[in-house]
Amino acid sequence: MSWRTLSEDEAAVLPEARLGGALLWLVVAASAVCLVALLGSVLAFDRLRELGLRYMLAVGFVTVWSLTFLVMTLLRWRGTPLVASAGLLLWIAGRAGIVISGGALSHWPLLVDLTAEAALAAGFCGYMAGAVRPNAYYRRRLPTA
Repeated sequence: MSWRTLSEDEAAVLPEARLGGALLWLVVAASAVCLVALLGSVLAFDRLRELGLRYMLAVGFVTVWSLTFLVMTLLRWRGTPLVASAGLLLWIAGRAGIVISGGALSHWPLLVDLTAEAALAAGFCGYMAGAVRPNAYYRRRLPTA
């Protein structure tokens, strides 16, 4: 796909260049993940610790990912789609490693869960890379006709 840079006037008036639509819902979801993880860590850290170090690391990673995604989005950093997508894929790969190392057959329900998450992550990555709103919002560009 070919892209063109938005002019300042276009960026000021185009709804695609503002935080809205599916991108806004991603921000809401990341905020919920971050809030629940932080509150859970403060109010009931013992429950997280009971899951073990590997899951503590996974929850810690996705909490940092969520907070980073939120900050990068508020700053409109151009690299947000790439960094957010890579972070999400790393998180899923790490969780898959945890499940597989514990015995894939005995943890097959978690593999189903991770496969579904991988499908959702593929949609996230595709949206962030090729959809109009993320490209207009972060990178200030629109597809050419």
